Amino acid sequence: MTDIAIRRPHLRRYLLSAMTALVLAAPAHAATTSATHTVQSSSDADVRLHVRERAPADDAAANGEAVLFVHGATYPGHTFDTALADGPSWMARLAEAGYRVYAMDQRGYGRSTRPAAMQAPAEDNPPFARAEDVISDMGDVIDFIRKDSGDERVDLVGWSWGTVTGGMFTARHGDRIDRLVLYAPVYRHDNPAWTEKLADPEAPSKLADVGAYRTVTRTQADERWAAQIDADDPAAWRDPAVFSRWYDAMIDMAPDEAEDDVIKAPNGVLVDLWEIFNGRAVYDASKIEVPTLVIRGDDDPTATDADARGLYAALGASIKRYVVIGDGTHFLNLEKHAPQLYAETQLFLDGD
Repeated sequence: MTDIAIRRPHLRRYLLSAMTALVLAAPAHAATTSATHTVQSSSDADVRLHVRERAPADDAAANGEAVLFVHGATYPGHTFDTALADGPSWMARLAEAGYRVYAMDQRGYGRSTRPAAMQAPAEDNPPFARAEDVISDMGDVIDFIRKDSGDERVDLVGWSWGTVTGGMFTARHGDRIDRLVLYAPVYRHDNPAWTEKLADPEAPSKLADVGAYRTVTRTQADERWAAQIDADDPAAWRDPAVFSRWYDAMIDMAPDEAEDDVIKAPNGVLVDLWEIFNGRAVYDASKIEVPTLVIRGDDDPTATDADARGLYAALGASIKRYVVIGDGTHFLNLEKHAPQLYAETQLFLDGD
């Protein structure tokens, strides 16, 4: 087992491995191709799942390995294919390295089917799309990728709530997963900052009646992200153009009847988070036996160090690694230090 923590605050003090340094220093960017797919859910005839793909433009450059990215609680898979200000997206970076890279939208997100409950007032229906409900969709997408790529086992990269769905799937179906990356993970840790927001004001020990879905405006998304940046000027960590490009793309995915500049997201995840942030895991990490990387930004208030270390300790994998990237928030994958995240992930996926 290997336990590695890269700490703040100064980049010049980081001691990257020689391999990681080579990945970071990769010069010219190779061409990649992009495609989209639709996968039918096996558990619901009315649900179709949107999958985006990037692959090496030159078949000779392909290494034969497939990677699936799984998004978090609010924002869809497009997040992983949003280009940085001075370089390619995370998906494109891995495709340049020879991987066939996919990102799915869970039901209710992005370009996947949005159930009828999302068209009614939120209070008219209960929360939907908990981790337990969507891992069958994940299985459908993984089986599609295995057939499409010819790779018997798929590498899985989950972000935030995607570490819950990805971890739960791997704990139960590890025979289909080669390597697992848990980026900005949440698992089982008391987090009062979150439980106070989610609690019923009249009964603080209970989850509030959150309804079927929630909405997020551009301003709310911007302010949540900026509040996590430990710098006088948020632009020191995050390029404003990247935020705009990322958010604009998500608005373009919204149905025609959606409100302008507002994103909707299912609230099943809030039920999961209520359990997790009250110290109750929703899956058993000891059942995960594949090589696993736990990685997070040092300034992430949602995926805390204590929770990540608890998850790391609970993992059943004999090969596991924990990495902390300095000066990074919950949205590190879109920030200026994102290349470190990309490099550490590729280093892990490339390993024997």
